[in-house]
Amino acid sequence: MEKDIAVYVSVLHDSLRNKCDVLQELLDITKEQEQVLSEEEMDFDEFDEMMKDKDSLIQKIQELDQGFQNVYDKIGSSLKEHAEQFKGQIVEMQAYIRKATDCGVKIQALEHSNKEKFAAALAKKRREIHNFNKSNKTAVSYSKNMANQHQAWQSYFMDKKE
Repeated sequence: MEKDIAVYVSVLHDSLRNKCDVLQELLDITKEQEQVLSEEEMDFDEFDEMMKDKDSLIQKIQELDQGFQNVYDKIGSSLKEHAEQFKGQIVEMQAYIRKATDCGVKIQALEHSNKEKFAAALAKKRREIHNFNKSNKTAVSYSKNMANQHQAWQSYFMDKKE
């Protein structure tokens, strides 16, 4: 049984290490998003690709969390009984948990900031679209008006000739 616990503890350890790696990737992409959002002309396609990448990383984190929970549910009580035997790995796992928590807090702070920047960029783009549509309507109206003016002058001259 102790050998089985050692394998499970190793799986828990690897799961936490992998989660920290994925969280670091997520943090890096979130920082890249911050850069994109800070540009004068935001590239919405690039931002969208980053969102897709983040979505896949979040899926990985959820899978890792679920796997960790399943394994821990199996051996949690046995691990507590043999805690002294696995003390080194438990200390490392606690360090990974702290690192994951710190990374999560940084991601949340950046996401909050990015959300505000994205809302500002979106509002700017909406204003640009509104102004474009307004200009377009004005140009079409002017064009129609000028076309109608030409017809009015033709009929005026026709009336004078008779």
